Amino acid sequence: RMNVKTAIKKIIKHLFPEACVGCNIRLSHENLLCTDCMYDLPITDHHIMANNSFTNHFLGRVNIEKGAAYLRFRKEGAVQELMHKFKYGGKFFIGVFLGNMAAELVEKVDYFKDIDIIIPVPLHKIKKSIRGYNQCEAFAQGLSEYSNIPCSVDILLKIKNTSSQTKKSRIQRIENVEKSFFVTTKVDLNNKHILIVDDVVTTGATLEACALALMKVYPGVKISMYTIAIANS
Repeated sequence: RMNVKTAIKKIIKHLFPEACVGCNIRLSHENLLCTDCMYDLPITDHHIMANNSFTNHFLGRVNIEKGAAYLRFRKEGAVQELMHKFKYGGKFFIGVFLGNMAAELVEKVDYFKDIDIIIPVPLHKIKKSIRGYNQCEAFAQGLSEYSNIPCSVDILLKIKNTSSQTKKSRIQRIENVEKSFFVTTKVDLNNKHILIVDDVVTTGATLEACALALMKVYPGVKISMYTIAIANS
């Protein structure tokens, strides 16, 4: 594990060696954030609470084993800056970095116990081609590298190129992603415990659609969820 983390730090130093991703101040250490931005990260306590503001999204909608977000999304803050550069600025390694940090946090409470596989929310091939990568895959990669749990990007596929969810209501979001996902049968996931990961959860519509698609094909599957951030309700 230390070898992986050391390698990641070297890559980060090579790709983004001088400026804090949060505030652009010059850095003197191998990290993406300065000490102030690291200290100010709004880390949630979801991982130590079985029932929390994350799991509340799914009550009565889909049965999940556990759910958490690493950070609270605040506008005009370091998290928004991080997410914008990560999602639209071609900074894939930010997602890997956040995945490592998020994994380190929840490992303390055995959050990954019994998890068999990590599956990122997929991106439609057209959007992936435009953006260059799926940001959820980066986060999943970071989680996988730290936890040594395998990650698969070819089990859950996005087959419908949906419009942006940003300004939609919860009902509109659910309708927008309905029947958007396809589950392959390359791996038998029955009775397996899957960790679905996403970047930001707002209403939970996308994660719900992913979970229901997996449960339809594999009725015995168990689902947990982890995201980089949760938007303020």
